[in-house]
Amino acid sequence: MATTMRAGLRAVTFVSSVALAAGIAFAGGGVAAAADELPADAVGTETTEVVEIAEPDQVLPEEEATFGEGDLVSADDATASGVADVQVAAAARLPYLCRASVDYPHNSHTTPSTINVHFDTKCGQVAPNLSTEGTLSRSRWYGWEHLATGRGGKVNTRTLRVVAPKRCTKDTLYRYKGQARFYVSGPQGRGSAGVYNQNDTELKCTG
Repeated sequence: MATTMRAGLRAVTFVSSVALAAGIAFAGGGVAAAADELPADAVGTETTEVVEIAEPDQVLPEEEATFGEGDLVSADDATASGVADVQVAAAARLPYLCRASVDYPHNSHTTPSTINVHFDTKCGQVAPNLSTEGTLSRSRWYGWEHLATGRGGKVNTRTLRVVAPKRCTKDTLYRYKGQARFYVSGPQGRGSAGVYNQNDTELKCTG
């Protein structure tokens, strides 16, 4: 999933932000002063920036994403050989053995009237750099509406969680989708994965 480039004016609220590790950058990213703390769901991420933007969302191309979870593989190897073959996909997996997952968007367990989605990376060994950018969207009559973006990164770690929370109106019903691009980099190579997840039925916002 390429970083979304948005034209025109838009209102952006930075809930919290940090500088990403050197060598890992997102187009259009930046650092802003924190407005307030993230929901408790985000505790432990260490580096999270949430951007709330209400606008049409870009659909993640199916050929660039897997449903639920997937391995972070070398982009060069995957492009050259094609990842449809199981053996090739395994060979393209980096020694860091990182796997990415997106859970189903859900009502926050700690913050009332908030829909949340988690973007998790777990590696078999310490990775020099992990970073993630993901979005939360809801289904509208015209397509998917982009609600929030979460970005984050950590160095010398085996795990990273980034969240994309969005306040909701109690008892409203929508289908939600979370999608993200995950990155790993270090001396043993660079890799990425696109992963998405979505609710098949409408989710009611609880207060």
